Amino acid sequence: MSTARRAEWVDCARALAMFFIVWLHANAAPGWVGKVVGGAIALFFLLAGYFLPSAAGRVVERTGRLAFAWGLWSLMSVLFLLVVKPYVDITWQRVVGWGVAAYNTPLWFLKTLVAYQLVVAGLMVLRLLPRYAWVAVVFLALCSYTTAPSQHLSVRFDYLWIFLLGFAAKQAPLELVREYMVRNKWILLLVIVGVFAQPECLEEYAEELDVSWRHCNLPLKSLAFMASFLLAGVLLDEYLPRVADLFARCGQWMLFIYAGHIYLLSPLYQHKGLSLCWNVWVPLVVLPVMVLLGWLLSRCFPRAMACLLAQRWK
Repeated sequence: MSTARRAEWVDCARALAMFFIVWLHANAAPGWVGKVVGGAIALFFLLAGYFLPSAAGRVVERTGRLAFAWGLWSLMSVLFLLVVKPYVDITWQRVVGWGVAAYNTPLWFLKTLVAYQLVVAGLMVLRLLPRYAWVAVVFLALCSYTTAPSQHLSVRFDYLWIFLLGFAAKQAPLELVREYMVRNKWILLLVIVGVFAQPECLEEYAEELDVSWRHCNLPLKSLAFMASFLLAGVLLDEYLPRVADLFARCGQWMLFIYAGHIYLLSPLYQHKGLSLCWNVWVPLVVLPVMVLLGWLLSRCFPRAMACLLAQRWK
């Protein structure tokens, strides 16, 4: 689904989600940030599915550009390691994000998104999408609820249901989604709080009934995190438009920030012990610096930046 004008509240939600990811990668965030980051990643997959084209040919074309961008970022990881850590044993699996721990951590997202888009293109060819999109969403969501996804898979498919959910929701225009969230913001807030309290409530009931309870990947919790970011973007755009505009400018460079912020954080790690309030100022500084760097590179090397952003050349 393409729009003539970018929806600022969506870019604002992206930037808010990216803030927590940078915070976590700075190795200084509180423990609860890790749970929020899971919702942030889910949001990126949801939006990627929503803005995916509706024709298999165009999906394959976009996937090709994304795979090329993945290759470029992997090459940059190799060059970065050769300069910064020449003593490190470089293996192609870890460089491209194929193993458990990639040198450039966000690369796992790019290769997983490539896999998801190829799956969707295949389902389109088989005429299973969009007709049976909701069936696939429900089935995969139930699988993610009842099973613990392996962290050691080359491609994580536990977010696939969220990606397909975004694709299935394409029929709802962004403006209608925004109006609905503004009109029902208090109801949504209550639902979000209730979902977040759900695991704790289940544990209390399990203790009273003497039934064992273990944590699992609750699909509703992922939805609540995604709704939180989107609702925050809507409310900022509605009541604090100037602040929302600043966040939206960050959101327009999201792929560049997501794949490139590690290069900015890595040299700072060694100074973490000497820096005042490292876990406070690092996320606040990295985002605007990456936005400025992306803008400068797009002005000086527009075609190179288009490739890194998986966009068509202008």
